[in-house]
Amino acid sequence: MSLVSLPISDGQFKNLIDELSQLPIYSVGRKEDNTIIIPNGKISGQHARLIQCTITCFILEDLDSKNGTFVNGTRITRKVVDSQDSIQLADSRFTVSQLLDLGKSKLTKTPAPIPLEKPVTSNQSKPDKSALDFIDQFAALQQVYEQYPKLRRDCRNREKMIRTGSVILSSIVGVSAVLTTGGTALPLLHIMSGAGLSMLVPTLCSTLLSTDEKLEVIDKEYRDRYRCPNPVCRDPFGSREWELLAQQKTCRRCQAMWVS
Repeated sequence: MSLVSLPISDGQFKNLIDELSQLPIYSVGRKEDNTIIIPNGKISGQHARLIQCTITCFILEDLDSKNGTFVNGTRITRKVVDSQDSIQLADSRFTVSQLLDLGKSKLTKTPAPIPLEKPVTSNQSKPDKSALDFIDQFAALQQVYEQYPKLRRDCRNREKMIRTGSVILSSIVGVSAVLTTGGTALPLLHIMSGAGLSMLVPTLCSTLLSTDEKLEVIDKEYRDRYRCPNPVCRDPFGSREWELLAQQKTCRRCQAMWVS
């Protein structure tokens, strides 16, 4: 789908952010009206719910179930979880991904966040020179590094976060098919998903998460993304400045090329 060049006002961006802040919520339980149905007598009718924050990050909340909800063996009432965390509902064990697969036929009725491109692992022990060229991917990490402290600071105030989100989105896209395709947000989400941490803006503007939960989501996404872009390395950069890494030019661990 081609994008149509249109001026976008601050008010239009605010409305878009408000719309995108309605995060997908999946109910889990024994009753038929749940998004994810688990036919187990030990699981409560309305046992828990999942709030999807990113493609791999969720809030898992127990809904006062009789036999409890556990994450990696610890009983919880509400917790930020990863898609591969071990979840136990009463005596049934799943990962979050497996839970979502159980409700796949229902979940397809609700648009989910656009997945980020995941690195593909390689079995080559001695990649050729072109396989070590990660210049474009490393350049994209500059946005991750620069946006991280801004998002972390501004997530404490929703209105300020909305203003920050408007600035971030307007710097990413001065055009949007959203305004010409009946209001669908998918084209904008495609653009957001590849632009630093901008895909977090809807989650950080949501009223469903506490400030501490938002900070945890930001930290998790930053740690997951601010790494050597070589999928066979993925050395975490931590708090190292992007500019200093750029001066280094290559990864000392895997020899991936970051800057030509």
